[in-house]
Amino acid sequence: MKSNNFSKVGTMAVVAILIMAAPSFAAEQYPNRTITVINPFPPGGILDVVGRAYAAVASKHLGVSMVVVNKPGAAGMVGGLEGAQAEADGYTLSVGTTGQTCAIEWDNVNNRKPPWTRFDQTTIGSFVLSPALVVVPYDSPWKTLADLIRNCKAKPDYYAFSSGGLYGGSHLPAEILMVDTGIRCRHVPYKGGGPALAAVVGKHVDFATQFPPTSIPLMRGKKLTILAVLGPQRLKSIPDVPAAPELGLGPYQMVNWIGILAPKRTPMPIVKKLRENAVVIAKDKTFIDMIENAGDEVIFMNGEELAKYWDTESAKIREILKRLVAAEVRK
Repeated sequence: MKSNNFSKVGTMAVVAILIMAAPSFAAEQYPNRTITVINPFPPGGILDVVGRAYAAVASKHLGVSMVVVNKPGAAGMVGGLEGAQAEADGYTLSVGTTGQTCAIEWDNVNNRKPPWTRFDQTTIGSFVLSPALVVVPYDSPWKTLADLIRNCKAKPDYYAFSSGGLYGGSHLPAEILMVDTGIRCRHVPYKGGGPALAAVVGKHVDFATQFPPTSIPLMRGKKLTILAVLGPQRLKSIPDVPAAPELGLGPYQMVNWIGILAPKRTPMPIVKKLRENAVVIAKDKTFIDMIENAGDEVIFMNGEELAKYWDTESAKIREILKRLVAAEVRK
């Protein structure tokens, strides 16, 4: 009987050792198969540009293919939730963005529990800090932001703007613009930045606040006109377009980060490998060219820097949303 007990104890000890060793072994072998990258917005938007550039260059350095899958819905929260709940083995990543911060804080401000938060994710790194742009149809009569403001003041609630989702990353810049300038316009939300931009090009709305990687190619193709950069300075890719401080706009403007996230419990050796890979990608000429050709520029934050930035951004956006809610109540 004793020998049987010892045998059982020995077997259990071996199993325990194998279980503890499994994550380490998996990390050493990582990656050895295709990695899925969830884009929580529809094709054609800013996250598609950065996400697909990341996947193309990361796969070259990691030695495995990366597949980008679009999972849109609820201002990026559907795809974000799927990414947060994915198996934490490094084979499902997701693209994260300021727009999701907006959605999370919108729930918080309205005393609702968000389906996920930044604490359900591990930050791998961010590649872009992209300011919002005020865009209008190419042949719009508005040639400057002053034209837009003047006409919108003359006809409150007459003109319409599109966004990629209610209280998302392309909605809040327009709300901030209206607060700063005293104009009132109608909001037409779409299921992502691509459809929202298509609405401007098709003249279904009068303007939008969208981002460089998707807006500037349309400007170059004479589909859009860009009136303003809602950020601290002009962009190298559109040096003739004035920035917020020159236009007398308020001190806080939306700047959209776009980065890569992994599920919270992803083993640290895998996280370390992905973070090291992110540093390499940010310096890769092919990646830089892809982002710059879209009209933006690479501004890199590593995983730790992104986590801190996300905390600061969350607090700012929460305050903006509180003011917007208060303003709605007063109407």
